[in-house]
Amino acid sequence: MENILELKQVTKRYGNFTALDNVSFTLHPGVTGLLGANGAGKSTLMKLMTDHMKRTGGEILWNGTDILKMGAKWRALVGYTPQLQGLYDDFSARRFLYYMGTLKGMPHREIKAQTAEMLAAVNLTDAAHKRIGTFSGGMRQRVLLASAMLGKPQVLILDEPTAGLDPGERIRIRNDIAELARDRIVLLATHVVSDIACIAKQVMVLRGGKLIAFDTPSALLAATEGKIGEFFGTYDEIRQLQAQYPSGEIAQRRDGFVLRIAADTLPEGCEPVKDAVTLEDVCRLYLKGEREYG
Repeated sequence: MENILELKQVTKRYGNFTALDNVSFTLHPGVTGLLGANGAGKSTLMKLMTDHMKRTGGEILWNGTDILKMGAKWRALVGYTPQLQGLYDDFSARRFLYYMGTLKGMPHREIKAQTAEMLAAVNLTDAAHKRIGTFSGGMRQRVLLASAMLGKPQVLILDEPTAGLDPGERIRIRNDIAELARDRIVLLATHVVSDIACIAKQVMVLRGGKLIAFDTPSALLAATEGKIGEFFGTYDEIRQLQAQYPSGEIAQRRDGFVLRIAADTLPEGCEPVKDAVTLEDVCRLYLKGEREYG
């Protein structure tokens, strides 16, 4: 039977401020991308889903049971990598995973076996004895991913797992995540839209604490038809138009400048783009002038 994680009208308020407003969605095994500007409610959502924060209202259900009733049993099912998690640079990768397994309350025999298994899963077996302080950014992220997998959780919540990595390292992490998501639920929050474009089964977009889009990448792209366009002109003309469409992206070409615009109604002189629409365009359309997507 397939595992299901369901949120029903989940709300979080801080006094008069609503950080998350009646958010509802259902997750199945596979990767779900989470996009939104800074302050959109992404971190609040992830903390509520990992039971690190009390919600104001709504339900979070694991196979029909509220996670608040499950307590420690739920937390044992979740692997979480926050965006700014420190690593002990003097520890080896193996020692760090032993330490994290101990914190999770795992028996020593399981820690030893799973440490070897998870290091192999993220291709760090040969570097298991080396100090984390000597690792590249990508290797450090792979250590964090391996530590999140200790205990073999059924849900992985990853906050910016490719932040600061070069393209090659990002590809490696993406491949690792895609492999892990074959039989478990993965929620991947990122501002690198290309990281989810190729591996996400579905994408959600938060804005101002509200869920404003939740669908497959192909459906989100199809919904942009007639709303993505390019305006060609002089640099001064482009800059004038960008003042009205702050999410527009300027590019220079041999024959001048072009402004790529996402809007429900394109301005006069803007040619609709029929092909090569991307999830970046989806973000521009839904997030308007909000420039940070992660």
